[in-house]
Amino acid sequence: MAFSKPHARQKRIDLAHLGEAGTIAVLVSEGFSASDLTLVASAAERAGYKTSVISLNKSLVAGRSETNEEMNFVVDGAPGDQDPKTFAGLLVPGGKPSIDRLASDQDGRLMLMVFIRANKPVCVMGEAVAFLGEASEKEGVSGDAALALNGQIFAAEGDTAREDAASTFVKAMGMVDAAA
Repeated sequence: MAFSKPHARQKRIDLAHLGEAGTIAVLVSEGFSASDLTLVASAAERAGYKTSVISLNKSLVAGRSETNEEMNFVVDGAPGDQDPKTFAGLLVPGGKPSIDRLASDQDGRLMLMVFIRANKPVCVMGEAVAFLGEASEKEGVSGDAALALNGQIFAAEGDTAREDAASTFVKAMGMVDAAA
């Protein structure tokens, strides 16, 4: 009789240690992809990171799940008030309405550019990939997800692009923190 290998369990989130590894800035506006946020936040929280929602909105910002359900998130700060030195990295989830608004906002664009110039890991998903290419002044950046690390952009396409970007983003933040 053959036995199948049991499924690997995900590391549990220890709320007592949440944030010990650092904080991830999440740059969003109304209509962002909440699924992108929860994908990265889940992996990051398991590694001891916490998220801080940075938005053009003042108190609450609404995102959309894969099933188009509205999900509201509390805003922790505005783009113009943030110092990248206080964050381990930056996540910009997809969502066309959110990216259109961020791309047309000076503080939103500046925040992304400051993180790139500070060589902080940046993870973008969906429509935010083009926003990253434009802000970093790199041509031909496309895909389902991308990472900006030390002045380089690594974009990926395909069924596992978002999951791969999320796990690589979390690992990159750990390596950057260890090197500092």
